[in-house]
Amino acid sequence: MMTKRIGGTAAKNGFYWNLGKWEMTLVPKQGGILPGDASNRYLKVPVVALFFLAPLMGAAYAMFLPFIGFALLFTVLGKKAFAMGRSGAVDVAATMTPAWRPGEAYLASGQKKPRADAENGDVVDPDSIDASVQGTQGREPRRPDLHD
Repeated sequence: MMTKRIGGTAAKNGFYWNLGKWEMTLVPKQGGILPGDASNRYLKVPVVALFFLAPLMGAAYAMFLPFIGFALLFTVLGKKAFAMGRSGAVDVAATMTPAWRPGEAYLASGQKKPRADAENGDVVDPDSIDASVQGTQGREPRRPDLHD
């Protein structure tokens, strides 16, 4: 009496149980097409069997609901612990990594010499000053006979 059907095919009226998703689908009195594609399998359930099957499915849900809650809780806590451990491991790896990279040549020292700063009282070589900073000092003196 229980007929197997595939999703996307025409079906007569009645209750159809999707075996993969564990859900019931109602096909109306005039008939219809079962939802889904060929990967969905349906089983036509007589109404009398539905009276016994529905409470059993509800009881199974109620019985396993606490276990589902604990599984979700432990999954969330495990992911958070893994994320914290991973970020800590990344920080440790960053501090233990050498400043040089193997395979690269460092022919000069890794430290740059600090530039002299005249505002702090350091002695500055005039030749090292950019032309943009020097202003009018780098130009020729103005000739009054050409600009009057």
